[in-house]
Amino acid sequence: MATKPINELDFAAVKDQFIEFLKTQTQFKDYNFAGSNMNVLLDVLAYNTHMNNFYTNMAINEMFLDSAVLKNSVVSHAKELNYLPRSRSSAKAVVNLSIIDSTTQSQTISIPRFTEFVTTLQGSSYTFLTNQSYIAKRTTGNTFVATNVEIFEGEILTQFEKDGFFLDEETFLRCNLTNNNIDISSIEVFVDEVATEGLNQFVYTPDIFGVTPTSKVFYLDANFDDTYSIYFGRDVYGEQPKKDIDVKVQYRSCNGTEANGASRFSTTFKPNVTVSTVAVASGGAERENLESIKFFAPKSIQIQDRAVTANDYAILLRQRFPEIQSVSVYGGDELDPPQYGRVAITVNLQGEGILSDTSKSEYIRYISDKSPLTIEPIFIDPEFLYVETIIDITYSKKFTTKSTQELESLIRNRVLSYNSTNLDDFGETLRLSRLAAIIDDIDDGILSNSLCLNPIIEYAPVLNLTLNPKFRFDTPLVKPYPYRAATGFADFKPSIVSTSFTYKGIKSKLQDNGDGSMQVVSASSINTEILNPSVGTVDYSTGLVSLVNFVVEGFSGNAIKIYAASVSADVKSPKSRILTIRDEDIVINFIESK
Repeated sequence: MATKPINELDFAAVKDQFIEFLKTQTQFKDYNFAGSNMNVLLDVLAYNTHMNNFYTNMAINEMFLDSAVLKNSVVSHAKELNYLPRSRSSAKAVVNLSIIDSTTQSQTISIPRFTEFVTTLQGSSYTFLTNQSYIAKRTTGNTFVATNVEIFEGEILTQFEKDGFFLDEETFLRCNLTNNNIDISSIEVFVDEVATEGLNQFVYTPDIFGVTPTSKVFYLDANFDDTYSIYFGRDVYGEQPKKDIDVKVQYRSCNGTEANGASRFSTTFKPNVTVSTVAVASGGAERENLESIKFFAPKSIQIQDRAVTANDYAILLRQRFPEIQSVSVYGGDELDPPQYGRVAITVNLQGEGILSDTSKSEYIRYISDKSPLTIEPIFIDPEFLYVETIIDITYSKKFTTKSTQELESLIRNRVLSYNSTNLDDFGETLRLSRLAAIIDDIDDGILSNSLCLNPIIEYAPVLNLTLNPKFRFDTPLVKPYPYRAATGFADFKPSIVSTSFTYKGIKSKLQDNGDGSMQVVSASSINTEILNPSVGTVDYSTGLVSLVNFVVEGFSGNAIKIYAASVSADVKSPKSRILTIRDEDIVINFIESK
């Protein structure tokens, strides 16, 4: 036999191994001649071996969750871990309704469940529905108002099954939901125990905790074609509807992400209805992809649908709410002031959306049921830690045909690409050496570069109000030589400095004095004066800046920028802040090499 096993996958390599074997025997000739019959037989043998090796390799790959590439295989492995892949999700908007109705004598108007609202986005029309009934209350005259009405994109579909869960008296079947655009969070199951629909009707729920043989619950399972199936507990893990009983399944079919951003709605529920948008449509998502299933399925069995550790909270929220891009979770004892018995959660939404009050309430309702009894989850709005990125480029015209404008454009694009790939998240670290290496590789004309990274916190105060804000950089800061009046500000380099704002009618800025005090100085670069020698403190070891009785009368732009000079060349974000580089904070200087 062969001197070594035929273990290659490539056709040519397999054939070469056959030829090497035939060289060791004397029975067959012409195997190494391309036009011979023997060589044709070798082609057939090599092809057969190649295909067997290929299919065996692929089949073995599909046996494991990590290496599977077919969705059927991934879904099958997820079932073994009791993981249900996420379906499409409806976009949700929040609106207020103002109804003018002179015919109603009552003090309220009922807005039925599944009231339709329509909108147009990018040339396409979408229908939104209320998921519950609402009450519009009379305010003045003939005007009725309903506030914070939640509407969901999609259409309601109903599927009836008679004897759909039995093949015979002993064999139980599943009900296959035929629509693959279903939002599984909207599924409702109704069971009629008499012939007249709605009479003696029971609602089955997906809540399976503490289930008994008589619990009216249903189970949901994923199929291999992006659809789902419903089945019951067979009178062991929940009550099984009897044969000849009608089962009605109602759910919402949606368009996923397509309706995100819709902001103008109208309804024909009643004449003279004005719809004003409180929160634009968001949260619409596509069904879960393979990589997401591979990531979350093993973790779901690990956490058992319970939030105990910080990682548990993050996994559960991201699994349930696909609009969440990232989560930061930490104990209430780390807040200022500490809030013991609470867990602080900060979420970063895709598209940098603002977390609305209704979304916060929904998140809290979901996660509270999975938290320990004595722990209260609270959601904190995310903040950002920006980075001033000063890049000094030494370049040579001998090695490039590009102008400095073209090089600057390439550098900016590469830095922003690095930010979107490696930063723009909680707990990230901007490594100076890695970013510098990326910049050097952009063009042969770039001989070297020098980077200076300064963290920035933006502060948008309420004008003319006395405040005591704190800014946590969470990194050691460079401690400058103390400011001395005798030497003035000419050579003084503060560790903390801000952009200008109006203070006591004077254009001013914040800076430290080198001794741990924060002071307000005039923004003039010629005759700088101290307007308030002690408006707070700075802790150089922790990067905490605390202001006391601070009043701002005005500022330009969206916020006051507070810059810090950190000891470390790298920049790391605090727990509650998202680290990101903006285009406006990139400064590029060119130095031509002679």
